[in-house]
Amino acid sequence: MNFKLDTAPRRVAFAIVVSLLLHSLVLWGPNMQLPNFNPSLPQLTAKLEALPSAPAKPKPKRKTRPAAQKIEAAPAPEPQPEPQPEPLPQAVTPAASTPVAASEPAVASAPVDTATLAADTDKPTDRPPLPMHARLTFAINKGTSNFRVGESIHTLDIDDGRYVLQATTSTAGIVKLFKSYELDQYSSGRYGKDGLQPDLYSEERKERIGKQRNAVEFDHATQRARFSNGLEMTLPPETQDILSVMYQFPPLAHTEIAAVSVGNGKKIEHYQFEVGVDETIDTPLGKLLTVHLHKMHAANEEGLDIWLAREYRLFPVKLRFTEKNGEVSGEAVITDIRVSEEEGVRKDVAN
Repeated sequence: MNFKLDTAPRRVAFAIVVSLLLHSLVLWGPNMQLPNFNPSLPQLTAKLEALPSAPAKPKPKRKTRPAAQKIEAAPAPEPQPEPQPEPLPQAVTPAASTPVAASEPAVASAPVDTATLAADTDKPTDRPPLPMHARLTFAINKGTSNFRVGESIHTLDIDDGRYVLQATTSTAGIVKLFKSYELDQYSSGRYGKDGLQPDLYSEERKERIGKQRNAVEFDHATQRARFSNGLEMTLPPETQDILSVMYQFPPLAHTEIAAVSVGNGKKIEHYQFEVGVDETIDTPLGKLLTVHLHKMHAANEEGLDIWLAREYRLFPVKLRFTEKNGEVSGEAVITDIRVSEEEGVRKDVAN
């Protein structure tokens, strides 16, 4: 017989025969043990037990350690947000035509002392130090409405104990087509421990019919005020001009009425203001906590109200002008405040 498995049918038949023999042995053959099978179980078990230990390897911990190191290192870059206000002094220039600073909050940051005043109303509302440069923009509205008829821009520059304060007010928008008006105000003098001390104030009004200029010189040595119209008057102590008084109001500590002498280019007038320490007003900059100064006047006199922002260095943020008949002729409402972070250097204060 030929037992070679050289063909596919023979290989299949051989596989069937072998399979039948093996099954017969298992079913009907003697009890056979496989000594080599049992020892293999512990080896398999050992391998399976090692699998759960894989997640417990230190590799995941190594991934978390760099994260912890980053958290610990985070305080180092924390001072970086502090230089964010730096663009303010960089954008500051003495020129009145250039924005003084690019503040951020598009608005000036309140000094710590002023912020404290806003939080604690029992403390005196003394004026905080003035910045080296400042620029304030006001919208001029008709009456108490929001109808804008003009714009006013104030700029303050302090250098080596001297200050220059300028304001330009002019008609704007559609109103300018019917009425052309411009008022240029200039105040300069000394900036010392007592604040602004004006030496010169001038104003020039420009209308279609012509120009008008008035000026006053404050001679503190002789205590005389000399006006461009030829008038000469005694100069009361701490006299301010009509522009500087808004940035150098007398101390308002625990008082209900404040007195101030003001030169307006034609003469010196003496005003008394009622002081309202805490009044919140609505402005384009949001709600502002203010000191409200209300000029006391007779029924046939012009009125003036000034609101100083407690959160913004006691800068003026709203002005209201009242006619002799009691009608509000207009309001100036702050729309933008830009300041440098550097304080103005006082001439008679040791640094």
